[in-house]
Amino acid sequence: MRKIVLLSIILSLFFLGCHKDGVYNPKEKIKRIYTQYPGETKNLWQEWTWNKMLLTKIECFSENISDGHRLFIYEKKRLVKIETSWGDYINIKYDGRNFDKIEGFYSDGQTSFTMKFTHDKNKISKIEVINYLYNNDESKSKRDIVSIIEPLFPTEFKQSMNKIKSNMKNKGINTRKSTTSFIYDGENIKEMRIEECRSDYYCCDIYTYIKYDKKSNPKYHFIYGNSEDNYNGMGVTSKNNPLEVKNIWQENTTDEYKGIYTGSRTITYDYKYNGKFPVEVNQIVRWDDGENYQYTTFYEYE
Repeated sequence: MRKIVLLSIILSLFFLGCHKDGVYNPKEKIKRIYTQYPGETKNLWQEWTWNKMLLTKIECFSENISDGHRLFIYEKKRLVKIETSWGDYINIKYDGRNFDKIEGFYSDGQTSFTMKFTHDKNKISKIEVINYLYNNDESKSKRDIVSIIEPLFPTEFKQSMNKIKSNMKNKGINTRKSTTSFIYDGENIKEMRIEECRSDYYCCDIYTYIKYDKKSNPKYHFIYGNSEDNYNGMGVTSKNNPLEVKNIWQENTTDEYKGIYTGSRTITYDYKYNGKFPVEVNQIVRWDDGENYQYTTFYEYE
């Protein structure tokens, strides 16, 4: 009986301790990612460089021309820093096995953003984000956190990113705070809720994951693996691949754009696989106003 109890404890510790934040060791290593819109040619989007099992660099491309890179720096196989080709950088701090805080800096050392993590057991349950805006420096306003990581996300989000950057620019020198919370179903995200509240503005953006497949997500545990949202979901990924995601949002504002604005869209995915991992993903976005578009992502592995 004592041996059974001891074995049970050991197994429990193993399963609780088999992963820690900041460690990304995929069974299939991504080499290149391409995107293609209907009627257009396939374009190189990202090229990934590895040192054995550690991802060390992502080169980003626009129309097959390099658009900058990110370098990933480790201590004992754990990610501690990300540097960009513009001189911006991100420091990552941990509390035991979990993310504690991520801090972004401009090349001159001034803070661009902070992210504070809350965990429920071994899963991220909440991320509190503060963006620091320095619009007295035009070059710095262009290097806000959205710009720093923008090339790491699909082109479908560029329109919303441009809106975010425009809003940031028009608000003067200030800070913007938002909170993102997560609900899970096993190892997959079930809901992601992003809220921003100020005296003259409130926004709630909710992603509900309707269903997943049973195959493997090649970005599981990758710090930028959640492509449904820009950067509020950093460090949060699902084990399997989503098939349908519902996104609804609401904005209430009392400034010059006073009013209540709402919208929704449905994102569906169709995958082609080589074994357990996708090699082609067709993504269709349907907005509630009738506007639809789609594009295809292609993965090459080492």
